[in-house]
Amino acid sequence: MASNTTSTSHPSLAPGISDFHLSLLLPIAVHWLTSGFFEICDRTGWLGQHRLHTSAEELARNRVTRRECLRVTLQCQASRLFLPDEAFSRHQGLQVLLGLALGALGEGEEDAADELRVAVLAGRVRAVFAAAAGVLPLSGIDFKTIMTLSGHKFDSIEALTVRLLYWYIVPVFQLAAALVVADAWMYGLHRLGHTNKAHTLATPQAVRAILVGRLVQPLAGLAVDGLSYGFGCWVSGLSTRQSILLFAYGSFKNVLDHCGYVLPWNPMRAVTGTDPSFHDVHHQSWGLKTNFGVHFSVWDRIMGTCFADEEEIARLRRRSRIAQGPTGYRDGSRPKV
Repeated sequence: MASNTTSTSHPSLAPGISDFHLSLLLPIAVHWLTSGFFEICDRTGWLGQHRLHTSAEELARNRVTRRECLRVTLQCQASRLFLPDEAFSRHQGLQVLLGLALGALGEGEEDAADELRVAVLAGRVRAVFAAAAGVLPLSGIDFKTIMTLSGHKFDSIEALTVRLLYWYIVPVFQLAAALVVADAWMYGLHRLGHTNKAHTLATPQAVRAILVGRLVQPLAGLAVDGLSYGFGCWVSGLSTRQSILLFAYGSFKNVLDHCGYVLPWNPMRAVTGTDPSFHDVHHQSWGLKTNFGVHFSVWDRIMGTCFADEEEIARLRRRSRIAQGPTGYRDGSRPKV
């Protein structure tokens, strides 16, 4: 099989910037694009019928103001890029240093590793096809003859199989494995934080998406957010390009979980078992020690911390409902940023 049929050389995803640096920048861009969408929905009233809580509830129960959350988010994201010497954003600097260290360890080796993986995968595919060609005739199926009569060359089928496995099938499974590992890490540390007095920032109401900041202790933020994805990347063997998708999705999911909208066409609920409603339960006083999972509900279900009784959740939300003014906001006014 010719090696050029599965070439792994590729230019950067974005011209003028390496894939590694893109992995640091893209999560920030995804954060603001997704947050901006839900902020527009909030201010225009679009999709208002799908809101989890009234604006009066959010204004009354959010312990942190919009302005403060916006300031913290900008500070943290600036520290992610420029690493200022500020104690408040030190844990974000640690996350960037962790990312730079991980990137440096693999710098210059990824192309060589890709070539090696392709060669190993091609050898395994060739062995499977050779075994199939030897076994299938026992059942009356002449595999090679069928390929020849259908106009396909045996080697071309092997090459196509390698390409499908290398570029699509294996990466999908790797990304899924990375998410499962990262989610298990997050679940364990998140639950641990709620079993002692160190976790003091539990809010009874999720903050609007654009204001989702990193109001957590420095080491806790590094351990939960930074190391979880880093460990997931390491265990699943993700490449730098795959890690771009992982971190971008993580940023998107973080905003989505705090957006305050339950959209009827959200496929993530069916695939992952989680959605904004699932995570919102965790932000309520009556659900604080349930629904710790970020990407999947499987760990909550296994460990007995899953609160998914929709009727009971609806009853508890009605009980804590706060009436809103004629404009949809408390006292009929708009929220201040």
